[in-house]
Amino acid sequence: MRHHTQPIAFIIALGLVAACSRHDDANVTADLKGAGHDVDSAAAHVAHDQDVRAAEAQFRAAGRDAGRDFRKAAAEARAAARALAADTRHAAHDVTHSNPRDQRDSSS
Repeated sequence: MRHHTQPIAFIIALGLVAACSRHDDANVTADLKGAGHDVDSAAAHVAHDQDVRAAEAQFRAAGRDAGRDFRKAAAEARAAARALAADTRHAAHDVTHSNPRDQRDSSS
């Protein structure tokens, strides 16, 4: 008879472990849901905080100012690059279209 009690005790032990495991899973799930609600509540509070909104407006304004400054600097660099390109084209044209006879005539 003793041989039949060991498997029964083993099955009961497995059942208790499974029951505890389900209970722990339920507690973990409840804890995670609670934490999620806490995070949502904190995020909503931050989203409606006037100091946060003021800081957001300041960041937006700083971004617009920086964008305007970068566009101005880019326009100035583009103008300088175009002027340099024009000067280079003129210098290259002068070099490639110089007439050796004109130089000889002027040296005489």
